Amino acid sequence: QQAPLGPTLLPPGPAEGEATMQTLLTPLLERAEATASLQGRPWRGPDRWPKWIDQPSQDGTIAEIVANLLENAFRYSPAGQSIGLNLLDDGLAVWDSGPPIQEADRDRIFQRGFRGAAGQERSGTGLGLALARDLAEQHAGALDLLTQPSCLAPDLPSQGNAFRLRWPSPATQTSTG
Repeated sequence: QQAPLGPTLLPPGPAEGEATMQTLLTPLLERAEATASLQGRPWRGPDRWPKWIDQPSQDGTIAEIVANLLENAFRYSPAGQSIGLNLLDDGLAVWDSGPPIQEADRDRIFQRGFRGAAGQERSGTGLGLALARDLAEQHAGALDLLTQPSCLAPDLPSQGNAFRLRWPSPATQTSTG
């Protein structure tokens, strides 16, 4: 039986001074690894760290989105299925090796209040993915679903769900100095 999840993966806000993407994501990765261990499921964190990981982060928006995606992965993927987070050159992906989200639900899961077939018997409001996509788009990014995680990296599962979060490279963002 899976342990119940509340908002356990959301990290504390940035410490005094300038936080980097790595300082925001590291607590999430540590909590995800611990949650996977408690649930007895395989966890795979990043095996490479792109250059953007050391970029300053102006706010915790990306961490908030990632926390939401990780919580959804742990809540909705079946017990025993692996979960992971891959860092990409233009963002990141939270993935699982469970059954793909039903085709009829793939676009609708990003609508406020909609809960896919797999989520009907579990707690939740149907707001998380809609809010995550809205936050990504407000920051000139994108959030989309891929049902073949292996298209992101060949060593990922060929079937499952991968939520890919992309954002503009720091070179294309407004400079603060």
